[in-house]
Amino acid sequence: MESFTKQPIERLDYDVDFTSCLKAGDAILTTTVTSSPAGLTIEITDAATAIPKLWVSGGVNKKTYVVSTLVTTNKGRAKEVNFKLKIKDV
Repeated sequence: MESFTKQPIERLDYDVDFTSCLKAGDAILTTTVTSSPAGLTIEITDAATAIPKLWVSGGVNKKTYVVSTLVTTNKGRAKEVNFKLKIKDV
């Protein structure tokens, strides 16, 4: 699982690449994102593409969050990708 670090005040973007999971003729239908624990603000742009972009802000200093991105496809596939986001106030 990849790991990234950000400060609580920052709003940063993260691309989640699902291109290797898609077969010919398959396309992303939905993208949902959650974090555990709660406390991040996450916006999704390019949600219907193979590389959705997540804009993440907030978080509590010294906490580590797991951000989970789940896509479903028009061929019935579901794929989840997770990464850790460490919050560190410098």
